[in-house]
Amino acid sequence: MKFTYIITRSKTTKKSITTLWIASLAFAMTMGGMASVSLAAPATIDFTVTMSEAANVTGCPATCPRIAVDVGGITRYAEYSAGTGSSSLTFSYAPTIGDLDLDGVTLTSPIDLNGGTITDLNGNAITDLAYTAPDTSGIKIDYPSLSMDFIANADGRYTLNGTAYNDLSSFLGAAGGTFTRASTATYYDSTGTLQTSSNDTPRFDYDPATLAPKGIMIEQAFTNGIKNSEDFSVASHWTATNITLDSTYVSPTGNIGATKLIADTSNATHNLISTLSGGANAVLGQPIIGSAFVKAGEYNRIRLELLPATIFPLVAGVQTPPSVTVDTSTGTIISSANTSSTSIQALPNGWYRVFWGRTTINANTVRVRAMLQDNSGNTTFTGDGTSGILLWGYQLNINIPHPVSYMPSNGSWGIHSKDELILPLNSWYNQSAQTLWGKGYSNGVSSSSAATLADINDNSFNERFQIRFQSGPQYGGIITQSGSVETNINGGSYTFGQEKSMVMGGQNNDVALSSNGAIISTDNAITMPSAATQLRVGSTSSGLEFLNGSLSGLKYYPSRVSNTQLQLLTQ
Repeated sequence: MKFTYIITRSKTTKKSITTLWIASLAFAMTMGGMASVSLAAPATIDFTVTMSEAANVTGCPATCPRIAVDVGGITRYAEYSAGTGSSSLTFSYAPTIGDLDLDGVTLTSPIDLNGGTITDLNGNAITDLAYTAPDTSGIKIDYPSLSMDFIANADGRYTLNGTAYNDLSSFLGAAGGTFTRASTATYYDSTGTLQTSSNDTPRFDYDPATLAPKGIMIEQAFTNGIKNSEDFSVASHWTATNITLDSTYVSPTGNIGATKLIADTSNATHNLISTLSGGANAVLGQPIIGSAFVKAGEYNRIRLELLPATIFPLVAGVQTPPSVTVDTSTGTIISSANTSSTSIQALPNGWYRVFWGRTTINANTVRVRAMLQDNSGNTTFTGDGTSGILLWGYQLNINIPHPVSYMPSNGSWGIHSKDELILPLNSWYNQSAQTLWGKGYSNGVSSSSAATLADINDNSFNERFQIRFQSGPQYGGIITQSGSVETNINGGSYTFGQEKSMVMGGQNNDVALSSNGAIISTDNAITMPSAATQLRVGSTSSGLEFLNGSLSGLKYYPSRVSNTQLQLLTQ
């Protein structure tokens, strides 16, 4: 493809270029002028010099006249390409893979003859080739050797060495990469409906409240410790006390199957509790988090609890179980007790997903309970036999301190396998100088104190070029070489669940991390990793340090781009 700027000269001085100006053309914003747009395939940008009379150009291709173009601090050239014998001479700049200039290229005067000549038709040389550089701030170049846009729907959302691919499968085929997950998994589609993805199929998630795309989900392996997460009528796994169950309501999947818990006419507590056989095996001193989908019926308040298997307290020294009380008409958490974390997520059609957890527990088996409240907040009350509240999708995760996606279970624990997106290093990679950008979020750190956004490594911690989230929570980057930590940059505080753009550029004795349009940290005493073999997206060596969130985009440049361009990438 070609894009053309017009450069003209006045007639005040024959055989010299005295004035250059640029036409106002719409293409300036089409060619990749936004930081989120990459050049999908080789493109040329034409600058047309309009002479006051016809001119001849000689010396090509070996010694073509050319115009110097500053691209992000690197000098490239727009080479003469067409027009000899006419008054319009075209100079073409073909971006090189790795070129990055997000504040606009600049042209350098004068035209460089480069050993060639520009003459009039009588053979008289034009020697005054100086000009006033036009405004080329609209020509913005973003040409990574590898890019993955996980939220775009347009063509060319994945690129590899200048070739565009419209879907992840074809891109991975060309790159020799793989995506694997040995189980089904759930995600929210563009309507906010909970969907199930088959084995080895990536999930492209959406915010169920705003319907905004969030990107590709990457999560660790986990287990739903509730053995029947949707069918509460299974007597071996659930006990209903002073309630009846009506499972004819539409669940967050859009299908019938949600259960209305109906308070009977007893003046008592009305609750649903998992049995000992339906509970989860826990680990003393480890974290635990429960979750459930709830929706208002005639009642709008419900208390969700974590219970020990016996009379001994779940939390050491505390008899009151960890619990959260929710107003399902407003989607607010009214109160909580003995929890380390609580949160609530809005879904379409009045549904909410509630999370509550503890960082440590004091039991070997854990159960859950859902207790109805009347609209005055009483847990002991007389029901009418028809009024209730909707419940669906109970989940209990052991040894996990943060929210994860819903994993259904039907008679046995629900097993969610890890998501792994891996690309081998090949021609798009440059060991000596590189820049790695990613944008995404993490729900929390589960293993080894970090959650990876992207990591170039040797499937161990010996060789790493990694951008990540860390305990704290914080964000940053780490470089290791031959098992030695060359730099461990702490970028600052981070709020789990919030999307962040970050980039790290490095070469020997020169590395910098940027986020939010600022250079956070630099290090001038590092050695780049020399034996990396793969790029892992959302996890690190041997599948550790999972993102436990979503990634909206990733780019790799086979160069250490300037600090100015690092900042522009993260604005």
